[in-house]
Amino acid sequence: MKRIYLALLISLSAPYSISADTLDPFVEPAGVPQEEINGDVSELFGDSGWFGRYRPHFGYRYEAGDTIGRIGGLSSFDAFFPLLEGEDSDWLTFIDARLLLGDDNHNLGSNVGVGARQYIPDYQRTIGAYIYYDTRDAGYASFDQVSGGIETLGDIWDARLNWYVPTGQTRNQYATTHTSGGSYKFVGHYLTGGTFTRYYQAAMKGLDMEAGAKFYSNESMDLRAYAGWYHFQAKGSEQAWGWKSRIESRISDMVSLNLGVQNDRVFNTTVNFAVGIQWPSITGLRGGPRSDLKAWDRLGESPERLRSIVVANQEIQDSDGGLVIDPTTGLPFYFMHVATGGNSDGSYEDPYATLAAAFADPRTQQGNVVVYDHRNGMETGDFTLANNTQVLSAGPTQFITSTIGQIQLPDSGTGINPDITGSFTLNNRSVLSGFDITTTGAGSSIIANGVGNLMVSNNTINHNGAGTAISLTNLTGPATFDQTPLTKTDGLGVSITGSQNAADVTFTNSSITNTNGNAVVIANSGGTIEFGQITTTNGSTAVDIDDSSANITIAELNTSNTTLAPLDIKNVTGSVTLNGGTLDNSGFSAVQIADSKNVTIKNTTINSPTTYGIIGLNVENFNFSNNTINNADSDAISVRGIGNGTISDNTIRSIVTAFSTGIDVTLNGNANVDIDNNTITSVIALAGSGIEVTASSGDVTTRIRGNQITSFVDAFGNGIDFTSNSTGAVNTTITGNTITNTVGAFGDAITFHGTANGVMTTNISNNTINNTAGAFGNAINVIYDDGSATTMISQNTIDSDDLVNLFGTSIYLNLNTTGTTTSYITQNTISDDNNAALFTDGIALDVDRGVNHSAFINNNQIAQSGGVFDDGIEILMNNVSGASATVQVQNNLLNGSAGIGGRGLDVAVFSPDTIFMDVTGNTTDTALDFFAGVGGTINIDDLPNLQPNNNGATINLLGPGTIQNTP
Repeated sequence: MKRIYLALLISLSAPYSISADTLDPFVEPAGVPQEEINGDVSELFGDSGWFGRYRPHFGYRYEAGDTIGRIGGLSSFDAFFPLLEGEDSDWLTFIDARLLLGDDNHNLGSNVGVGARQYIPDYQRTIGAYIYYDTRDAGYASFDQVSGGIETLGDIWDARLNWYVPTGQTRNQYATTHTSGGSYKFVGHYLTGGTFTRYYQAAMKGLDMEAGAKFYSNESMDLRAYAGWYHFQAKGSEQAWGWKSRIESRISDMVSLNLGVQNDRVFNTTVNFAVGIQWPSITGLRGGPRSDLKAWDRLGESPERLRSIVVANQEIQDSDGGLVIDPTTGLPFYFMHVATGGNSDGSYEDPYATLAAAFADPRTQQGNVVVYDHRNGMETGDFTLANNTQVLSAGPTQFITSTIGQIQLPDSGTGINPDITGSFTLNNRSVLSGFDITTTGAGSSIIANGVGNLMVSNNTINHNGAGTAISLTNLTGPATFDQTPLTKTDGLGVSITGSQNAADVTFTNSSITNTNGNAVVIANSGGTIEFGQITTTNGSTAVDIDDSSANITIAELNTSNTTLAPLDIKNVTGSVTLNGGTLDNSGFSAVQIADSKNVTIKNTTINSPTTYGIIGLNVENFNFSNNTINNADSDAISVRGIGNGTISDNTIRSIVTAFSTGIDVTLNGNANVDIDNNTITSVIALAGSGIEVTASSGDVTTRIRGNQITSFVDAFGNGIDFTSNSTGAVNTTITGNTITNTVGAFGDAITFHGTANGVMTTNISNNTINNTAGAFGNAINVIYDDGSATTMISQNTIDSDDLVNLFGTSIYLNLNTTGTTTSYITQNTISDDNNAALFTDGIALDVDRGVNHSAFINNNQIAQSGGVFDDGIEILMNNVSGASATVQVQNNLLNGSAGIGGRGLDVAVFSPDTIFMDVTGNTTDTALDFFAGVGGTINIDDLPNLQPNNNGATINLLGPGTIQNTP
């Protein structure tokens, strides 16, 4: 574009330059005083006589700031060429051209003009006229215009009048905006409203005038001041009547300065400052620069005018707003209206009378339509929606999503939904809102097959019969049911099948209730599926989930009297979460899980299931928390699985019928499981173990913490029972638990049994074990039949609180393994009251096999206030296996003088076993007995000082074997 303008400039100027005539020397006209001129510009153009008194001049001018019809600065590259000059140089014709470059996006413009000036000696004044062709790229439109003007230039006073007339396209709409707000109304089949604004650029026609005078000059500069007015107008704009003022300074014959101020109601107040440079001079005078210019000297100046076409940037708002646009199509929403008494074309003014008539319209069948039902009546029919069809009633407050946001539809919010007996078959991008739907028989109320992006809201659905009320098959996109409760009798409430394309299905504020039927079936589906409240009475399985990768959430599930499991989960690779509800009197397990991952059951009450409360077979990653399970016929919670597991904060009670085990966990591979803060109670009826865990294989970490296990009246099995059958790393923490037996019988309170050649780390600490008026097995029972182990049994409190209770050994540790073991039995408190409860041994250590055993039995308090014991601490090696152990017994309190044959410490070693002992700092009111059978060896550190080292205790060294000071 710039090259075109430059070529135009050269082509216009060149012919006139080469055709100029030779002129005689200049003579000043009469009335003009002769002046001596000391220099000229002949070096620029030579003495060929191509030009007379006035020579071409070239320049650059930059105008900073805004002015009339222009925002931002403007650069101009100027060229002035004399054409014809009078013999006395008292008249001149010329070409004036320039290339314009705006600061705003560097848009181009141009001026090309011709003009003539005549000096009138009698009046000492020059008059002139000129006409131009102007162009401007305004950013969003390109304009051109014809402009011109007349002027009179004097020694002191100047005046000029310019006019500007755009040609060709004078106005261009370059953008529109549509924003929400205001009112909306239906017109025909369309919805209009909001704030609709059109944006234009318009070239303005007009004129300007100014007059002014020179008020100061010296030998190198002059100053002139001008004032004037202007008027511009264009379609779509107010008329711009304004005033302007300008100060011009020529600080040399090459440099000029301009400062202008303008004001009108369209462009407001604008201020601009210009600097211009002309070469070889502003006037183009042949004689060179001169001061105090006269009217005759100014024939070669460029005319003063607005160089850039005046353009108004217009914003015009449509009083009716704009058409509301559907963002999915980019087209205006098309409405098909239904209203009572209508019989015409479905427009707002002439609506259809029925939905059937509206759906029969070919335009409805094309899709991309909103069927808007304004009635509050009844209709029977089955309706099939085309693509992108919304079927809305005026009952609820209705909103549509447009390119300008959500808009409330006029007339909506009456509060009365039309009653439809029949069904709706949905299509892609369907919306169904505001209907009370009733369906009877084998058909469905809502049908969607192979479609997606569905919204069903503000409806009620009442379905009676064997059919499925809502049938969603092979969905390709999301489906949302909002504030659409379903009431069902018989049959199935919701079916979601075959939607493996990660199609999300959401039921929000949409309860599902079924009597004598089932609520939900999900099969072969993916995506995210969310339900709110589900309620069933009778039926078989309330919620059945099969072969799905979906992430499924049920906010609340309430069932009663199901013949099978109320919640049945099979082959789920996504996740299933039940967040609450009540499951009563199920004919099978309440929750049944098989071959699935990531299952969470929490905040749920389960009453009297026929078998299990919760059962999981081959489950990977599970969380069963904050549930209440009463009177399960089998285990309350039973899970076989791997991965991460949490069973916490559950309440499990056997009140009328006995459960087998409160919590039963079998881990068949790598697992990390927490069983925390559960309350397990057996009342009246016989029950199995409280918590039973089996690690069958893999690396297993189990934490059993803070649980309360209580047996009232009747028998309980073991309180906590852990069996390690794994050859991997088995890390077990049993801490902070409270296990209580009242009246009835209890097995072992805590038992750990390692059976495989694994690496076991066992921590049993800070537990409280009580026996009140009943029989108890061992309080803590740990047996290793294989593998290596590190064992910590510490800070436990074990107590038997009445005169007739029977308690087994308080802490029993059996090392029947050839692996390496390190055992710590420390800081335990055993029978700390004055009641004469009966214990076997306080602490019993049996070493049956292996030679790499270390045991530390320190700082325990056994029967410090009473109780009947066989031995305080018993250490026995009698398996005839050549076992060897190192045992430290230090700083224990070993009372129990009322016991029959009771000893504070009883050590017995038989052939061919060997023990190394460090026995110091112990206190007992009986004796410390050491018995070595034939072939048995007891090595005691500092044997000669054994009595003083144990606070003067009686020492009995017995048997035919070897008892000696440690070599």
